[in-house]
Amino acid sequence: MTESETGPHCVPSMTSDQYILAITAIQNRLYAYILSLLADPVAAQDVLQETNLVLIRKADDFQIDASFESWAYNTARFQVLAHLRNRKRDRLVLHEAFAEKLAPVAEVMAEETQRKIQLLGGCVERLSDEHKTLLQKRYGTETSIAALAADRGKTASAMKQVLYRIRHLLAECVEKRLQKGAAG
Repeated sequence: MTESETGPHCVPSMTSDQYILAITAIQNRLYAYILSLLADPVAAQDVLQETNLVLIRKADDFQIDASFESWAYNTARFQVLAHLRNRKRDRLVLHEAFAEKLAPVAEVMAEETQRKIQLLGGCVERLSDEHKTLLQKRYGTETSIAALAADRGKTASAMKQVLYRIRHLLAECVEKRLQKGAAG
């Protein structure tokens, strides 16, 4: 026997075919075990796949005198723990008390946004017909800047500048009308 067949510690190991068969045979039980820990079928499937990858990567670490099933369950347990740790890190959890404090602020912001949209409508009405047409084509029908520029016989850079100026005029108009409403 070669060292690869016996392992570095002279303990017999499974052949790669036997090892793959052992992994295949335990799939349903591993899935049930992982699902019982996570209670989420999609997450359980993901963790099962990660577990399988670890089992395959660590094939040389398994020793035949150990219980393959115990080793696989232990590997799955560590993968579940890693999944839970990562989920805590990735997920933004909004505390209920914080959400209650945030709700009134969000309502005020929504009202302010609605008010700005109404004011913006009045400001757009004050624009020249050409500017209204440009806005409609650019933002209403999503015409590209290059197409607008070609249609008007301008460069794309010049068209960007025209649109910037129109947006700036609208922002100033909305701000003035907000100030006027607050003062009046």
